[in-house]
Amino acid sequence: MVVLALALVSATDLLMFTIAAQAGQAPAGETTAASTTWTLRDWTRAEMWDFFEPPPSGGDGSYAYIANRLQAGVRRRTSRYEVSAALQYVQFGGLPSAAVGPGPLGLGAVYFAHAGRTDSRQVYLRYLNLTVKNLAPGLSVQIGRMPYSSGGEAASGVPKIEAVKRQRIDARLVGEFDWSLYQRGFDGLRVDLVRPAWSASGVAFHPTQGGFEDAAGLTMRDVTVLGGSVTTKPGRVIPGVDWQVVAYRYTDDRAVAARPDNSGRLAAAADVAIGSFGTTVTAASTPREGRQWDGLIWLVGQTGAWYEQRHRAYGVAVEGGHQWTAAAWRPWVRAGYLRASGDDDPGDDRHGTFFQMLPTVRRYAQTATYSQMNHTDAFVQTILRPAPSLGVRLDLHRIGLVSARDGWYFGSGATQSRGTTFGFATRPSNGRTDLGVSTEAGVDYTLSPHWSVNAFLGVIRGGEVVRRSFAGPTLKFGYVESVVQF
Repeated sequence: MVVLALALVSATDLLMFTIAAQAGQAPAGETTAASTTWTLRDWTRAEMWDFFEPPPSGGDGSYAYIANRLQAGVRRRTSRYEVSAALQYVQFGGLPSAAVGPGPLGLGAVYFAHAGRTDSRQVYLRYLNLTVKNLAPGLSVQIGRMPYSSGGEAASGVPKIEAVKRQRIDARLVGEFDWSLYQRGFDGLRVDLVRPAWSASGVAFHPTQGGFEDAAGLTMRDVTVLGGSVTTKPGRVIPGVDWQVVAYRYTDDRAVAARPDNSGRLAAAADVAIGSFGTTVTAASTPREGRQWDGLIWLVGQTGAWYEQRHRAYGVAVEGGHQWTAAAWRPWVRAGYLRASGDDDPGDDRHGTFFQMLPTVRRYAQTATYSQMNHTDAFVQTILRPAPSLGVRLDLHRIGLVSARDGWYFGSGATQSRGTTFGFATRPSNGRTDLGVSTEAGVDYTLSPHWSVNAFLGVIRGGEVVRRSFAGPTLKFGYVESVVQF
């Protein structure tokens, strides 16, 4: 990988110099702006699961395992282009082999199901991409294996708006599944156009295998995402408001023998073609008298085809927050409500379950046991900053299902090109909608510029949906993670 990256850097340097020479000028800023940066990052995480207690015939949902992710990367920057490459190695130890029944009992079971071994591991290419800048004023093109996060295409320049977007908008529909150990990338093309009052972005790519899949880094050519967004900058159209309009086309015809819906019908392969159209409004006030408020509205409608059914679905979220910026610990309190549609009739020709595509689910479901499909979530959140190096987050979620005739969905989108795993799966609702109450606490502590530690504990007290499938209604999930970077 290093040899390939250096060869690409050298070839790109030569190409850009030739283009500039033919135009009769030297590469602008080449002697002062050019730089090469090498990075090394290591994540070590120990996870603990005590899943809802299964019935007597079920598996063992109480276990712990350890995992490590090591990434080495290089980036070459000039005024005309950037080249990025990264190689990644993931290693697990102690994955559970008997944590199944009913369904996977926590994420350890999902990693084991993909790998078929307790020490899942892999070395693979994480990134390799070229960005050519200023092809025209404000126009750049990126090609190769790249990162991507829906909702995060354009920066507003307002810290509060950016904080809300990172937590509550980025990767809600398409993301790198970055908390999972194997993650995912995107092979394709991205085009960005930046103007003083607005910016636009377009993408066309295939996702890579990853997430829970140990054969990570392979391109899933049978999954295609086409998309675009236009984002206005705060103050240019509406004061204090970042407004984005998005559209995506997702198609999937993988050789995957799984169909995550409430129809009970079998499938030899995926057959999905869905268009998603929506808008996001994120607002924040100017800090005044030690206070600042924020809010967002997220709305997406969907059309298309789900196997042999017509697909018609929606998702909507409304949230607001208030921070005491001059008070001790700078408390920031937020609350909101999400509703992602479900399907009311498994026997008709219409599929009404909102399809989340390729999200980073854990950003919106920290206990990683449900997805935003046939789902409601009313939450209250408090974020504290006792010291510049210490952050604390406390969440309380009341979670449920929209339709009692649909399922309880979990997963984070496509992970493998073929096999028996779609990427989303479903458990029965048992004719109920009360999924439970989730209480969560997270702590992030920065020990030095190169070392940070974070920890999390979540507890779900299951409702009637859970109680009718499991013998015990309480789930506990926690982890401790060390991150070292240079």
